[in-house]
Amino acid sequence: MNFTITGDQPAGGGASGGAAVPSPGGGGGFSLSRDEAQSMLTVAKRVRDNLRHMNTQAEALRKIRPPTDDPGSTSYNTLLVGDGRGGGAFGEGADQVGRELKYAGQLVSKLELALGITVAADENAGADVKAAAGDQDKGFA
Repeated sequence: MNFTITGDQPAGGGASGGAAVPSPGGGGGFSLSRDEAQSMLTVAKRVRDNLRHMNTQAEALRKIRPPTDDPGSTSYNTLLVGDGRGGGAFGEGADQVGRELKYAGQLVSKLELALGITVAADENAGADVKAAAGDQDKGFA
């Protein structure tokens, strides 16, 4: 998923929440205003942090042991945590949380990258305009 940060509202109007834009690789992407991207980044970081906490708890569930060594407790525990061949309910849940955490981390990284590229591009454009204007203090370059 790719993000493009625009200077104004994305195509589609102010209430669109971002417009889908074609990407060079054909994988699609989104066009967001800086404010939308910053807001989305804040939410994505909060989700990522919540998933980190959840991942710790989910991994701890994989380590549960049966209270006794009787066949009923042992087989029920195997259904929960797995037996080495299968993950059990807690193992599958932990795997799912891990995948969601990975996705949230990638989303945060891509949003940060898109915002960083925009900042660098804005700074370069400002420097180019000043250089083209020379020593003039007014008007357009």
